[in-house]
Amino acid sequence: MLLRPPQATSSAAHTIGARATPLRALAIACVLTFISATLLVVGAVYWSANKADWATEQRLAQTVATALKESAAKIPYDQESVAFWDEAVINTRNAFNETWVNVNLGVWMYDYFKHDQVNILDANNHVRYAMAGGAQVRDPAQAPDAAIATLAAQLRQDIAAGALDLYEAGKSRVPRAEDIAILDGRPAVVSVMPLVPHSKEIAQARGTEFLIASVRFLDSSFVRDLARSRLLDGVRFSRAGDITSREQSYPLKTKSGEAIGSFAWTPQLPGTDILREILPVLAAGLLGIGMVITLLIRRLRRTYTEVVVSESEATHLAFHDTLTSLPNRAYFNDRLEDALAEVSSGRSQLALMFLDLDRFKQVNDTLGHAAGDALICEITARLQSILKPGDVLARMGGDEFAIVMREVKDRMEVESLCGGILSVISRPFDVLGGQAVVGVSIGIAIAPAAGLDRSELARKADIALYQAKKNGGLHFEFFTEDMSQTVQQRRDLEVELRRALDSGNEIEVVFQPLYAAAQLELSGVEALLRWNHPRTGPVSPYTFIGLAEECGLIDQLGDLVLRGACAAAGAWDVDTISINVSAIQLRKGDFAERVLDVLNEMGMPPQRLEIEITESTLLGGSDASARNLKALRAAGVRVSLDDFGTGYSSLSYLMRLEVDRIKIDRSFVRHVGKSAQSGSIVQAIVTMAHAVGVTVVAEGVETREQQDFLIGIGCDHLQGYLLSPPLSALRMVELVAGKKTHATDSGIEAA
Repeated sequence: MLLRPPQATSSAAHTIGARATPLRALAIACVLTFISATLLVVGAVYWSANKADWATEQRLAQTVATALKESAAKIPYDQESVAFWDEAVINTRNAFNETWVNVNLGVWMYDYFKHDQVNILDANNHVRYAMAGGAQVRDPAQAPDAAIATLAAQLRQDIAAGALDLYEAGKSRVPRAEDIAILDGRPAVVSVMPLVPHSKEIAQARGTEFLIASVRFLDSSFVRDLARSRLLDGVRFSRAGDITSREQSYPLKTKSGEAIGSFAWTPQLPGTDILREILPVLAAGLLGIGMVITLLIRRLRRTYTEVVVSESEATHLAFHDTLTSLPNRAYFNDRLEDALAEVSSGRSQLALMFLDLDRFKQVNDTLGHAAGDALICEITARLQSILKPGDVLARMGGDEFAIVMREVKDRMEVESLCGGILSVISRPFDVLGGQAVVGVSIGIAIAPAAGLDRSELARKADIALYQAKKNGGLHFEFFTEDMSQTVQQRRDLEVELRRALDSGNEIEVVFQPLYAAAQLELSGVEALLRWNHPRTGPVSPYTFIGLAEECGLIDQLGDLVLRGACAAAGAWDVDTISINVSAIQLRKGDFAERVLDVLNEMGMPPQRLEIEITESTLLGGSDASARNLKALRAAGVRVSLDDFGTGYSSLSYLMRLEVDRIKIDRSFVRHVGKSAQSGSIVQAIVTMAHAVGVTVVAEGVETREQQDFLIGIGCDHLQGYLLSPPLSALRMVELVAGKKTHATDSGIEAA
């Protein structure tokens, strides 16, 4: 066996020692790092726990202070319910009615307001009545408790100094004196108030007032209420200062600042609870602490990531439309402000465009709201495809969009974009298996020419949009000052229309006769409205009826024409009395009920009434419209389709529509004899209507040639200035008297 030389052994030991030294240093460094980390974590936990406990204690102290303040303030308000009362003065000062006082001033205050004691003091501050714990005290001490006596004396001084004068002048509340005091060894809120009359019928000399003194002890029901309402554990009142280390206290002081005791309770300290849960984990060792720290860091990292993502999503939702992800109104306004700031520096122009879809409601009504949402998304995609970088597209709500076109060079550039918008929107859309066709109206205001204020620019773009829609839609308009004047005129006209409806003597109902074509006999009348403005003269029905629909007056106008027609024409020997009905009226859920109520009230059979509606109203109506029409037809009211030929006008539609007759639009009748195409169209309409059992009225008959042609093709009824213009009710009486005579032949003048 060979022995290793001593040098070799020494060298090996040195190598091991040399290697152990850095390992030991690393281990020490790790130990110190773990210890430091542990101390840091423990210190942070202790600091956080103490901070949480301190915040909780502050909140609880404030809670108790607030409860005391509210209780002290409530007692005088409770007293006012009986102190400000003629009966209280009569039953105490004039002749002391002990039974009445016990019921109304004693037991009442206990049962209803939880006042533990009530004393009634006379003008000399002697006790005339006492209640304690809800029962009258028999033979009470003549002198009140010292605390009550002190407050009573103070109140008497205030009254002598004019406190009641201020109250009677309406400059203050009923005077009172209140404080926190010790009564019968118990803490209490004490309030003293005079009994004063509430009317001038009772006179009371100064200094003769009886006083009501109320006491609520703070160590009984108040403590229970405090514990229940403020969620405090172990609430108690301590006068001796025996507060334990586990309890928190709040001093009870009089108004002078004298401490008379403390409220104590056992606080639920979240910081302490956290320490109890965390300390066992920390005691598991440095390795455990390291693992916990690692897990905490990972959790914090994950939580932070979730918070960042959630905050990003919340920010996006706050400033973007949820359906299209376009900027919403709030974000759009911010972007517009930024763009206007660039324009104000003189570097460029911008165009603000407001877009409103035409016929979008029909898509919702016919294909459903899901299709409407899909259509909005498709429209968004098409709009985005034609905008240049830097332009801002936003959805302002519903079927409204807005565009900020930045760095505008000239008006032609804006017109080009608007033309592109009209083109891409007017193309059919395939949505959810159906096809939708809509249009768009655009209002444009250019800055800086139209101003640099965001609200003013938006107002002008909105005015231009209104003008575009007024001109029939599928159109764009640039704002001009004339438009602003037009809007103002419309507002003025709305005011005048409301005034005219209120006055009841400017808008009248006139009647245009309908004649049976075969014998040219009077068969019915159509009730129309005429507005004779006292200053400007006649106002066109197309103007004021459209205005009434926009500003919510159409129901009032409809009621006026229905009642006027029933009142005037109810006794005439005519088959039908027709009135025009707006789509807005028909969409009201109670429309049919209101019409039938008026007919019943006016004594007119429903079978004599005919309502005239347009094709678009009938086909594009809501469920409410359909229900109203069904109810009216079931009652016997006839339905006529007005302006036939300008809408769908197909046989398939006519077969589906439950109508009694159609009225050929005057635009076709006007060209009879001048245009072979118009004559063919009119003849086709008559043939088609008769094929499905519907009678036909031709509107706008103005020449003998038109009359003869319409009679020749079998048209059932004629209406127009050739036969009679619209007539007043008085002129109609003359016409009805000679029923077979034309108004024009009889020399009867138009209304």
